[in-house]
Amino acid sequence: MEFIQFLQGELLLTGTLFALIILLIVNIYSEKYRKYQVVDTNGAVSLMDDDELIIIDVREEKERKAGFLSNDLNIPMGQVKAKMDSLDKSKNILVYCKSGTRSDRIADILSKNDFQKVSSLKGGFNAWLKADLPIQR
Repeated sequence: MEFIQFLQGELLLTGTLFALIILLIVNIYSEKYRKYQVVDTNGAVSLMDDDELIIIDVREEKERKAGFLSNDLNIPMGQVKAKMDSLDKSKNILVYCKSGTRSDRIADILSKNDFQKVSSLKGGFNAWLKADLPIQR
């Protein structure tokens, strides 16, 4: 009974608690039912053993001045839907951006459009740099 009174008295705290619970549930649900993989840098390197892997950088052209992965395609996020038809749906695809947020969105879009083997680089280009892996300039 005291707990209920506390929650009623602390509406901001209660609202924040419920929002966090909902976000946690949404996060668990989305991870369980997503159709693409999220890979770390080691997983990305393993994917690169496939000579036919398509690597897509969804960053803007100006962001590429910091470097980019070898043999990638630069298709900025806003252009991916328009250029989707030019990609082979049967090939492995690795998507990356600066931090992993945009690449997750694009990986989700690709997987919902019948691309079968889509992966997103967790942490994006920042994680790649942190792992001290090779880049092109």
